[in-house]
Amino acid sequence: MSQNVDFGSHGRHLLQNDSYGAAAYCFYRAILEGNPNGSPWNGIVLSLSLMRKEQDSMTMLARYGLQEQQDYDKDMVTFAIMIWQNNPKVLYEWLRAVVAFQGVNEQDKSMLTEMADDLEKAYLDLIEKHGQEALDQQGMVGLKEFAARRVELDWLLDEDIDKIFNHLKAWTEDPENALHGVRFLCMLPDPRSEKLLRRVARNEEIDPKVRTHSLLAMRWLGIRGNARISKFGESFVIDLNEPKPELTVSVPQAFKPALDRMKLWMAKQQGFVTQEEYEAHASTDEATLPEELESKVNEADIPGILQEVAHMLIRSAYDQYYPLVPTVTGNREWAAAFLMLMKDYAKGFSIEWPYGEPELTEVSAQHRNWLLSASPDFYASIEAARSQSAVQNG
Repeated sequence: MSQNVDFGSHGRHLLQNDSYGAAAYCFYRAILEGNPNGSPWNGIVLSLSLMRKEQDSMTMLARYGLQEQQDYDKDMVTFAIMIWQNNPKVLYEWLRAVVAFQGVNEQDKSMLTEMADDLEKAYLDLIEKHGQEALDQQGMVGLKEFAARRVELDWLLDEDIDKIFNHLKAWTEDPENALHGVRFLCMLPDPRSEKLLRRVARNEEIDPKVRTHSLLAMRWLGIRGNARISKFGESFVIDLNEPKPELTVSVPQAFKPALDRMKLWMAKQQGFVTQEEYEAHASTDEATLPEELESKVNEADIPGILQEVAHMLIRSAYDQYYPLVPTVTGNREWAAAFLMLMKDYAKGFSIEWPYGEPELTEVSAQHRNWLLSASPDFYASIEAARSQSAVQNG
């Protein structure tokens, strides 16, 4: 990439075109060049978040909070509240730092100060209840500790680029380290990155999930056109301009209606939705919930940790079998499969499950088994947690 590039502006262009990895690289370079504008910080936190690099995203957000003479960016407050909602210590320290930035109006200054005071009080209450050592063990560290953590892109500061590519080449040829290599290559705009990623996609010795991620990494790098991936002894060509099936690090859109029905069932079991209302929608394959039902579902208690269990299992199976993934029809049966697995997880980890027995059918059991086939350690992890809990409880 030319040394005369305006990295901040180019990063914005890449971000708008879903090239999140190349965008993160550009924003990182803009930050290193000392661009006083806050937008590179906003851009890199957003880019890393979209790639689900949560730890790196938190680190860059913390570093933003420690900048001197920095421009205030209200969007960064939204990021911070979302990312650190369970860590009042780092959040109140970050808010106190941001109040001193340039361009903070009096209304925002008052709001941020009040929020920081409330969070500090909440943190002190936690210390009184649990003790400082217990909170430290939970990872509830402060702003400077977060900012001091390394991000993947910091590697560019430590080593010559040719040496970095030598390391990455070795990683991508090693089944144990291939994923680490792929996750870094997506942020390194260089012809060598594309070459290595294409090799990973065709290497059947590499885990199938990593091969899928190599396609995603190419898209994040800004590569478009056709790419070949080898799976199950066959070769498939994927158009990176508009990949079909969908290529994503999140839950594929095709599963969203089934997840809505999962939540609809949980709302019914809590009395927010009647049996008649449930049947009227669950027996169809309509893509979206009617507005009235959606409002009722939003009132129900649907723990995020249990929803993430379903999301994790979907993503794992999707990555494993891509592009040979199922066409999602019969959303009611898919929803029942999610609920069965969530129930088993909740019981294993002693999480309350007030939702009754899911609708077990032959089809829903088949869907459950498909999801489990890509996560063979699912029940082993539950049993390990149960055993550990039994030991702790004597």
